[in-house]
Amino acid sequence: MLSSMEADRIRLSDLDTRIRDIERSLFALRTERSQVKERLDAYKYPVLTLPNELTSEFFIHFLPIYPAAPPLTGLASPTTLTHVCRKWREIALATPALWRAIRLHYEYDHETNIPKRFNQMNISDAWIRRSKSCPLSMYINIRHPDIMRKIFTETFIMATARWEHVILLEGDTPFLFLNTGRPMPLLRSLRLWLQVTNNVFTFPDVPQLCTVHLTGVIAGLNVTLPWAQLTRLTLFYLGINRCISILRQTTKLVQCSLTMSSSQSESVDFLGSDLALPHLEVLSLETMTQPVDGVGFLSSFIVPSLHTLELKEIFLGAEPIPALEMFVARSGCRLQQLGIIASWDEEVHIERYRLAFPSISIFHRY
Repeated sequence: MLSSMEADRIRLSDLDTRIRDIERSLFALRTERSQVKERLDAYKYPVLTLPNELTSEFFIHFLPIYPAAPPLTGLASPTTLTHVCRKWREIALATPALWRAIRLHYEYDHETNIPKRFNQMNISDAWIRRSKSCPLSMYINIRHPDIMRKIFTETFIMATARWEHVILLEGDTPFLFLNTGRPMPLLRSLRLWLQVTNNVFTFPDVPQLCTVHLTGVIAGLNVTLPWAQLTRLTLFYLGINRCISILRQTTKLVQCSLTMSSSQSESVDFLGSDLALPHLEVLSLETMTQPVDGVGFLSSFIVPSLHTLELKEIFLGAEPIPALEMFVARSGCRLQQLGIIASWDEEVHIERYRLAFPSISIFHRY
């Protein structure tokens, strides 16, 4: 019994000694840890020592070049910058240019064709508020009427006064905000696709609008714009007569691209009447169907400033070289580039153009 107690006393003393050794080791480790932490806390990451203005500029270059819009969410979104650290979040939220290009689109599941949950409304409102007074670039591709009504918030309506570049791909849903009656004093470019609508859209107060892209017969018929001030115009899948009607009003055009749709029953009203576009430098002519009179349509243009012409051969008729010579002579232009547009299964004899026009750069595209 006594020997057992003596052994326990010795064991207890040994344990106390080991505990003191461990405590001394822990103290040394804690002291070293504290010193290491102090050094780390005192370290300043070079990127965080940059002036906020320079960091903000780097952030802007992280995004697609304006007016292209980044996604609202994901790694390519400016929201990613707000998740790195507190300072970056503060700088990003205080940089209005990061939030000035907004892309709204309604996605469908490719397998089930069922609409995915739409959660972009609150995000877009937040971006509009963060953009402060910056002009806005808007890309909207939503074909669901209920979703369109949801994004039609007061914040959204008020922001139309700051729209600078706008792409509206409507499908079957009318753009209610186009008829709010609000002026758009900053609007410079408009791309609009109207598929099915009975509404007529008028843009009376857009003093800076200079670039327009209209797609679809409905867009051509149901949209009224200040045509006379436009310098760049693209008309896609519009009837030939509507194209002519618009072109008669666009005397300041510098660039023009037409992809026309016409039927054999359509009577054409350009014969015997010139389309004078004195400032036009670039002209592209395509057709989705056989034009009623392609040669007659081309010869109606009087374009003395033209230097680049792209067109399908059908606009030059059965004798393309004489037709092109007549067009150049009649317009008085100094053509520098000629592009022949053809389908992959169409044969194009580029060499005959090069022989006839050795001073003009000739190219062929599909």
